Amino acid sequence: MNVAVIGADAESVHAIEQAHKLGHRVIAVDQDPKAPGAMAADVHYRIDISHESEVIDALKKEDIDFVMTTPIGRHLTTIGAVNDALHLPGISRAKAVMCTDKYEFHKKLSAAGLRSNRCFLVNSFRPVDPYRIQYPAIFKPRFGSHGRSVHYLTNPDEIFKLQDDIWGTHEDTGGPDNEKVSAAEFSRNVKRAMEEHQRKASLEDDPSDDYILEEALIGDEYAVDGFMEGYNYEIMLVRRKRLTPPPARQAVEYIVIMPSDDRALEARIRDYMSSVCETLGLKDCMLHADIVINGRDINVIEVSASPAGRHVYDELIPMACGVDPAEQYIRYMSGASHYFQPLNSRKLMLRYFDMEHCFLHGIPDPEKIVSLMPAGVAFRKWKCKMKLLDYLGSINDESSILWRGYYIIEGPDERALRKAADIVRDSFELK
Repeated sequence: MNVAVIGADAESVHAIEQAHKLGHRVIAVDQDPKAPGAMAADVHYRIDISHESEVIDALKKEDIDFVMTTPIGRHLTTIGAVNDALHLPGISRAKAVMCTDKYEFHKKLSAAGLRSNRCFLVNSFRPVDPYRIQYPAIFKPRFGSHGRSVHYLTNPDEIFKLQDDIWGTHEDTGGPDNEKVSAAEFSRNVKRAMEEHQRKASLEDDPSDDYILEEALIGDEYAVDGFMEGYNYEIMLVRRKRLTPPPARQAVEYIVIMPSDDRALEARIRDYMSSVCETLGLKDCMLHADIVINGRDINVIEVSASPAGRHVYDELIPMACGVDPAEQYIRYMSGASHYFQPLNSRKLMLRYFDMEHCFLHGIPDPEKIVSLMPAGVAFRKWKCKMKLLDYLGSINDESSILWRGYYIIEGPDERALRKAADIVRDSFELK
């Protein structure tokens, strides 16, 4: 079969490899000629994936059987447009819009009683009265952001000052040869300058874009991975998230809590997510969602009709439940035998290196760390991309943490895993 991949970054490689193992030919579309997925595919079209008509015209030449969904953001709509134009199975463009347009997503689910907060559309022609909303509140782009330009607001004045905060300036750091600046002070100034540069990079607010302002959902945050087999929702994994403090609230840790930990919670999540997917009209797709649980109440933050990235779909899920979602999705879409239910359950933690505001002066050997771990805890993956003297700034979006690397550990329970994570962190030499 001929299988298309739209967006061929590094996270697409695993799915392409699975397609090749199953004997399929892969056609990748990505503007970058050096994209890892482009180099792994059999055919590569160098096209900007935001240009839907160009992608459709290219894939018309290839007799595509289905589009293989990999982790993708707002251009999920291009996959939907291709499916519509070529009459392929999978998500339609209209349903993809429901996942990528946060304002339409909210309206649809709020009308169905599946979201309890309020949300307002904000742009240069449509300002919002800051006193109409309860705080804390979230201000973020209407369309995908990967954590960029997301603001956590605690009072109306912060909305009024938002633009000034985004376009703020900082003073020059001065050079080390300036006699009035000590070495320690210079180091602090360098850190401040790097923090400001990173802050501005994460706040790429475009005044021509649409944004939403919504009341923050209060409770414990989880991530859910699943699949729509036809219109039937199958849950594969539930991950408890650990977030950085406001305003960034970036996920730095996932602990697998399902399958097996709490059957009652699993059933509640399954029922709720089934209702969400039915309301959005999702069909024949992998998906992941972020949800908030507060007592008996569940609210969905976002849903995407694509697998989770950040080493979840290609590493954490296969390790945790013994089922590779990419392989099974390809089998399903090609009409072969497939299986999405977890085959086993392992207590795992996926942790990103989340140290902040420091220079890296020492990187530990994971084999030596193991001897310090609690009983029963072991590394299943160690991928440290950091180098000596790297500066570790604020964690304020995905790009500020994913470049550092991650590790996966297995243990007897959550307490042991958290203790092990503290030991790993303390093993780095930071200044």
